[in-house]
Amino acid sequence: MSNYTGAVPETKRKPDWRTQAACRADSVKPDEMFPDNNEHGIAHAKAICASCPVAMACLQHALRTGDNEHGIRGGLKPAERRAVAKIVRDRHRSEQAVTVAVQQVLYPATARRSLREVWEEHTYPMPDGHLGWNGSLTFSWRGHSYAPKRTSFALDRGHDPKGIVRRTCPVVECVHPLHLEDNAERKQRVAAKQQKAA
Repeated sequence: MSNYTGAVPETKRKPDWRTQAACRADSVKPDEMFPDNNEHGIAHAKAICASCPVAMACLQHALRTGDNEHGIRGGLKPAERRAVAKIVRDRHRSEQAVTVAVQQVLYPATARRSLREVWEEHTYPMPDGHLGWNGSLTFSWRGHSYAPKRTSFALDRGHDPKGIVRRTCPVVECVHPLHLEDNAERKQRVAAKQQKAA
């Protein structure tokens, strides 16, 4: 005996990202996202995009459909979208590729600098051989977020740290690579100390 009822089965469809777009809010007029060459209007439209939870989906859709003539999409002007499209080409589905391309278009000087150059720009010497960090708790480089201590460790050791990076000195602001250790180095230090005590 069949259990078929003739009803169309329900399908789980992914909600359309457009329904979550910040520019669809009642407080935003449609023409606000099409500011022409008005710098104030462009800044306002980009601010709306900056608070949008689906800005990346919007930008990826614009790149995929070739929408690069009018309005602000995903926080970018048409010329900026065209420049991003040239960089990503057929990789527009990759959020990482699009993020890196956006960084290169919006911040070309930063995009050309190495991670070491960006890190050195934010560090400064402190008394007694310590190294301070001047900036926020994380910084962005080529579309990725970096923490100062982990970056300092990786640049010095030539590999990513294992686990949490902690200071070995009492100076809270210090990011000197010689005053940092990861989980692997901590285990080695403790093991060496125990072996010496035995």
